[in-house]
Amino acid sequence: MTQVYAKRDALCPFSATLEMIERLHTSGAKQLVGPLPSIRTHVQWELAEVPDRTDETRIHEALLLKWKAPTRMPLPVMSGLITVRPNGPATELRMEGTYVPPLGLFGEAFDRVIGRHLAQHTANRFLDELRDFVEQEWQKERSRDPAR
Repeated sequence: MTQVYAKRDALCPFSATLEMIERLHTSGAKQLVGPLPSIRTHVQWELAEVPDRTDETRIHEALLLKWKAPTRMPLPVMSGLITVRPNGPATELRMEGTYVPPLGLFGEAFDRVIGRHLAQHTANRFLDELRDFVEQEWQKERSRDPAR
C-alpha cells in the first residue's frame, strides 16, 4: 500500500469549506485527475461525511474520499480522507490517501520507481483544483450574500 499526502490553503472560512467541496461533488461535474495536464483521466469519485478523528481539539466533520477510473487501464483505486483546519484567514485543506498498485509485483516495482511520484503529483493537482473550486464558490457565495 502506498500513501500520498497533500495540503493547500484555501481562502474560504473553515465553517464553509467542506460545504463547498460537497457542492462540487453533488454538482455531478466530471472529475479529472492526473499528474500533468496532458496525463489525466476521468474518475468516479465518492465522498462521505465522517467524524474527523484526526483533530482532537474540536469536533467536526471530514470527508472520506474514494476514486476509481472507469477504464481498462490498470490504474489504482485511491482511498483517503479530506480534512480541514483553520489557518489564520485561510483554511488548510489536507488529503491523505492510500492505494494498492495494480498488476502485482510488476505494479509494485513500477510504483517504487515512478508510480508513487505520479500519484503524489496527482494528489497535489487534485488538491490545487479543489482549492480553486472552493475559493471560486466562496466568492460567488459572498457576492450573493455580502453578510457572509
